[in-house]
Amino acid sequence: MTESSTAPASPPENDTGRLDHASRARIFSVIVVVVLFAEVAPLQYTMVSPAAQLIGRSFPGVGSNIAWMTIVFGLVGGAATPILGKLSDLYGKRNMLLAVGVSFLFGSVICATTSNWTMFLIGRAFQAVAIAAATVAYGLIRDLIPRKYVPLAIGLVSTGLGVSGVGGIMLSGVLTDSAGWSYKSLFWFLAIYTVVTLPLVFLICPETKFRARQKLDPLGALLLAGGVGFGLLYVSNGANVGWTDPLYLGYLILGLVLMAAFVVLERRVSQPIIDLKLLFSPQVSVVLFVGFFAAIVVGIQAFAIPYMVSTPSHSELIAAAQQGAAARFKGMVQPNQVPVKVLGDVGYALGFTLLGLAFHVQVYGSSVSMISGAGSGQLSGKIGARRPLLVGMFTFALTSGIYAAWHHGALTLALVGIVFGVGFGAYYATTPNLLVEASPPEQQGITAGMLGVSNSIGTAVGTAIAAAFQAAHPVKLVVAGQTVLAGTPDPKTGITERAAVFTDTAYTQMFIACAIAGLIALIGTYFMRSGRTPSTGGLGYLSGSTPAKQTATA
Repeated sequence: MTESSTAPASPPENDTGRLDHASRARIFSVIVVVVLFAEVAPLQYTMVSPAAQLIGRSFPGVGSNIAWMTIVFGLVGGAATPILGKLSDLYGKRNMLLAVGVSFLFGSVICATTSNWTMFLIGRAFQAVAIAAATVAYGLIRDLIPRKYVPLAIGLVSTGLGVSGVGGIMLSGVLTDSAGWSYKSLFWFLAIYTVVTLPLVFLICPETKFRARQKLDPLGALLLAGGVGFGLLYVSNGANVGWTDPLYLGYLILGLVLMAAFVVLERRVSQPIIDLKLLFSPQVSVVLFVGFFAAIVVGIQAFAIPYMVSTPSHSELIAAAQQGAAARFKGMVQPNQVPVKVLGDVGYALGFTLLGLAFHVQVYGSSVSMISGAGSGQLSGKIGARRPLLVGMFTFALTSGIYAAWHHGALTLALVGIVFGVGFGAYYATTPNLLVEASPPEQQGITAGMLGVSNSIGTAVGTAIAAAFQAAHPVKLVVAGQTVLAGTPDPKTGITERAAVFTDTAYTQMFIACAIAGLIALIGTYFMRSGRTPSTGGLGYLSGSTPAKQTATA
């Protein structure tokens, strides 16, 4: 892409209520409030997702279906994000943030008060719409914040101010490791956090005056949400039920049919949800392509590392098996008299609690990602978003390769995690900036929503890949001559029906797949033509000098 030195002057913008003449204190107070509120979804990932095993113990009989607490969140959030993004273009971005916050608060209270598994999943579905908070916030930042601050502000929205990345990780460990506290304390904290930040958004952040001059296409919205939802349902649960299960294959086919129908419809309606020429332009489609493979890396690493370090060590597995066998023999033998042999290498296992995971491994990389996000956003406004993204994708591929070769020990995981944190911050700060430059104001919400879809599907694919490798390499125990799966045995029969511990080979293969995805994302970024000039906060699109506008208006 080459810059035009004779680009036409920018046409007058619609009045969005931009804070061009406000004080710095006013501008940054709005940014801080929006960033703090947008952390509601990342908070649940750092606080709730690692506590899945703990939550599962509170719902007897759920067993492996505990995965649905994560599946439902990603499924509903992924399907709702593009629609909520479009609604924010039509009816106001602050209004949509407030609606998302009310839904998240309602869902958090349900999860904190119910002991019924179905109601718990309903609560998770209400929480899931918060995934759209960052998507909507990007558009609000574009409309309100002076353009010179937009790249930095988007970087801050993407990686936060440390509440989720640092505070959430530590707090989750403190709450769940403390005697007398249950998993419900996590949801009560999320509810309190929302009660505090929601009024701040209403009182401090003005509503943008910009509205897209079109009506919502309800059939298009239904087809898009259904296509994304059924596709995610297959990808998210395929590893558990089997990729060839007829029912889930039916979900996949239905999702693809709905997406094809969406494309056909959007080509024919006068006011489509998203301009397909814009969606398939290189300035948008390449970002979504890179985002999909980058999200696979994030999904695998976010799944694998907490699972690895919380896995009981070799000696702990033996001790637990001996205790269980002695209990079944009703005291006829002492635990140390029960012969146990572990079949499979678990040298990676550290047996950490959530607090140990946070303190020894995760908090350092999370802190770096916060700094990297702000820095990458700032750099996007000076040198363009492509180069920071290129660095980010290089670190994704590099850290995945290192993990594939060596993933033993808390120190190794923490140090490599710091490098990954650089890439994590760079990725989440630069991709929204690239789409702000590529999108017209009336398409900002839906375009960012499609990035959310790409991230959701990529994360689900990464998690499914990880689960598939786990299923192929379970650890087994030979206990008093009987071979059983290593996991939590049924208290009545003493038999484990589903493995909960997996061999070192499973994680090596996960990280090899992770490295391949990172390499593809790196190659895609290298050939990316957009993002080679400084980000302007959307001014480049309005001036007509960007290839995205030329493509969309061709």
